[in-house]
Parts: sequence; structure tokens; C-alpha cells
Amino acid sequence: MKERGFRGQGSGVRGAVGLALACLLLAGCGTGTAEEAASGSMADHVGHVHVPLLRIAWADVGVPTPFRVSTAGPGGAALLSLMYDTLTWKDSHGIIPWLATSWDVSADGRTYTFTLAPSVRWQDGQPLTSADVAFSFAYYAQHPYRWMSSNVVAAAQALDGTHVAVQLRQPYAPFLEDVAGSLPIIPEHVWASVSDPNTYDGPDATTGSGPFKLAEYQPATGNYRLVANLDYFRGSVHASEIQQLNVPNETRLQAFRQGDVDLVLATDASAESMVANQPRLKSYETEPLSVVRLAINTDSPPLNQLAVRQAIAYALDRQRIAELMTRAPAITGGAGAIPPESPWFNTNLPSVPFDLAKAQEALGGQQINLELLADPSAREPELMQPMLEAAGIHLTVRRADAKTRSELLREGKFQLALTSHIGVGGDPDFLRRWYSGEETNDFAQGSVFHDPAFAQLGASEATTLDQAARKTIVDDMQATIAAQLPTIVLYYRRFYWLYDSTRFTPMDTWGGLMNGMPLPYNKMTFLQLPGSAR
Repeated sequence: MKERGFRGQGSGVRGAVGLALACLLLAGCGTGTAEEAASGSMADHVGHVHVPLLRIAWADVGVPTPFRVSTAGPGGAALLSLMYDTLTWKDSHGIIPWLATSWDVSADGRTYTFTLAPSVRWQDGQPLTSADVAFSFAYYAQHPYRWMSSNVVAAAQALDGTHVAVQLRQPYAPFLEDVAGSLPIIPEHVWASVSDPNTYDGPDATTGSGPFKLAEYQPATGNYRLVANLDYFRGSVHASEIQQLNVPNETRLQAFRQGDVDLVLATDASAESMVANQPRLKSYETEPLSVVRLAINTDSPPLNQLAVRQAIAYALDRQRIAELMTRAPAITGGAGAIPPESPWFNTNLPSVPFDLAKAQEALGGQQINLELLADPSAREPELMQPMLEAAGIHLTVRRADAKTRSELLREGKFQLALTSHIGVGGDPDFLRRWYSGEETNDFAQGSVFHDPAFAQLGASEATTLDQAARKTIVDDMQATIAAQLPTIVLYYRRFYWLYDSTRFTPMDTWGGLMNGMPLPYNKMTFLQLPGSAR
């Protein structure tokens, strides 16, 4: 796995990113334009195979517009990234230019002036201009993008055809990654007259500027068919068609084995045996950007008692759970929620040991009953029940489908919830979003923790542009979580992607796609970028 440095804003510097990212993190260290910084890193990642068709096993992620796509996991946002573009993007080195070729940041970190790439066109042939970018931010202020909030943006103004100024309400450290790099830019000529984007079904509703155009979505089957945008501004598209197919979890590996799909996700390492001694079939292992954790309703007795939460943490043999579930070496880390391979990980936090005696001591001999909300297919509860029972905690498991579970978590109608989701390997602002109610990922809901000091740390972390100072604040946030246990991390997961190497080349994206998605189909892997060698 690659070592990753911090990402950040830099005060008063030009957008030098990609290979020059380390300098961007230090205020005032301008090193040239974004084009210069990115010219080397972009060439590192190009599509290595030209295929007529790539079939991805996933799920139905809803109508593929920024206003109707599902937030139940990253599949919807990843699909949109193939159809739409963002101002910035990420390769394996860091943040790079995309729709924007460069940007200036004001000294106070509140105004970003972007210069757009020339001659970009929407998929219907109309030019993409700074007016579209300004419109996008204004429209999202009224009709939010479902995957990532842009509330930090106060206004956006088109200065001329290729320059746009984006003003923030306050400095926001992860702006270039989590907003500029995640928010799909949409065409003003399509959406300006649409008063309710949640119901709009016009034939132009999926018009983007990305490397692929939506050719077909079948709501009855949950299948998608994308075709190459032959006029893509970033280079030739070397996959003629991508199909995202709705395949149930329990049959995905079988579909791959039978050759019905070309790219499939598994969450335990044993799946890699399927491609052993298969020259054409390979596996790709991601960083551990997915977490399996207990969300704890700290308002619900007896979980409002720290001693009870501590007893749960001590009673669970997390290493054993992780090894049995992933069939790989356990990644348990500390108690601060950020995974140990992240550059934001607080190395000074002690791990939470499995200690039955301490669990029993924390409960003081009392016997308690708790209910765990879990997915119908989750296997962790059966491992947890005897461990907790030995400490004096009787665990009843309530299983619910994803939609019902998300609703119960959002409404706080639960005691304990087993949740697994991505997003913990990207910018650490997710710690603040969890407990401020701003998290959009359905699978990451259920954070109930009313602590004014922690909230203040989160507000400070988000607005601190100096990376050393921000690291100290994030360390303190992790220390608070470790001490108060509003969530208990069971383990972190790598994703194991099996793929047909004659049809696909996976790509390692720095910190995960957008805000920490361990998905290998970064749009760059389908492109022949100008100046790159093949």
C-alpha cells in the first residue's frame, strides 16, 4: 500500500497539486500552476486495455442524477462520476485539476478562483462555461446534492467565460477534495427551468460532461448502460460501453465465475482464491477504507453510562471477529475511529484490548439487556452474542433491511447498531459530519453523541488550514471518541475486487475515490490522457 501524506488548502497559493501536493499543504509555498503539477501524475494512470464492454456487478442505485441517486453506499456517486465532472479530481498522488486547470486561493482561505479548461462541452454539444459552474453551486444551495453537502459555499460568480469565483462562508479545509472534487457540475440550460429536480424525468436529466453518457437505465431490473463520450475533453475514452448490473450480493461471485460480469467486489480475502492460476483473472486489494463498527445511542439507557460502553468494548474480541469475517490479518487499530493506515491516525491512542475481567468489572456485576440493529445478512452478531453474554450483557438482535435500518438510525430509534460503510480513509472531517448530522451516506447514520467540547473541536478542525495544527485537533477528536466511546470500531475492511484483466485495469486513488471510496474504477483508468505513453 502507498504511504499517503496529508491533503489540504494552503493560504494564498496557486493550485499546485498532484505531484506537488506536499507543498500545497504549507501556507504560502506557491510552486507554479496546477497544469504543471499534474502533468506527470496524470500520465501515470491511463487505460491499459481498450474493450468494447465492461460489466460491473453492483446494485440498483436509483435514477442517476445528483438529486435522485441513492445514498445507500458509494455505488451511486461512483456511477455519477463517470457521467459528470467536478472541478478537481484525484489520482494516485493526490488532488489534481479536472474541469479546472488551476485555481487561486485568497489569503483568508474563503475565496477560490478557478480557471476552467477550454473547449469543454456538455454531452449534448453545448459549451460548458463558468456560468454553469456558478449556476451549479446556486442550484445545489436550493436542491442539495444527495451525496455531499455544499452548504459551506456562500456564493459563486462567473467572472468571464472561463473564470469563476467561489466564496465560502468560512474557511473549509477539505474544500478541494470533498466539495470541489465531489460536486457534479450540471448544465444551466437543462436545470434552470426545473423547479423540482427530485421528480424531473426529462430526456436531458442525465446530461453531463463526463467520459460516459447514460444510454439506458432500466428501473425494473436496476441495470445501467453507459456509452463512451467520443468528444471528451480530457482525452480518448477507451471503453466503448460500461454496464452496471444489479446482481444480488449472494450471487455476485458466482456471476463472476461464470463470466457474466467482469468486475466484482468481495469483502473477505478468500475470494482471491477464485483467480488463483487464472492468467486472465486477477484480484485488486484496496486500502482499509471501510469500517465495521457499532453505532451507540448514547441517549438510550443504559448506554448513556460510560461504564456500559466500556464493558462492551472490553468484552468483544475484535481481532477474532475481524479474522473470522475477513479471512485475513485483522485490522483493528485504536479506538478513535480513523483507520491505522490513514495519515490522520492518532498513534498515541492505546488499543482497546479484549479483557473479559475488565468488562465484568465495568458492569459491577450487573446484568443488562441490549438490542442490536443489524442487516439481515450480517454474521458478526452471532460472534458478538456469546462474548457479551460472558460479560453479563444479553444481546437481542433485530434485523432490518437497509432502508428500514437507515430510517431507524436517522431517527435515533435504536440502542446499538451494527453498521459497515466506506469513507473513513478520506479527509478526517467525516468525524465532525457523523456527529453534526451532516453525513449523507445512509450506511453511516446512527451517530448520537452530544458533547459540546467535541463539537467545538469539529468546528475548529474544519476551518483550520494549517495542517500541523489541524492534525493536533483531529488527534484530540480521536482521543475524545476513544475516551467516551460513542462508537466502537470492530475492524476495518479491505475490499477485494476480482476482475478480468483483458477488460479492465484497476487504479489506486489516493485516499479513495472522492471522499474515501475504495473503488478501483476511477474514470482516469478509462482514458488515454494527452501526453501519456501507451
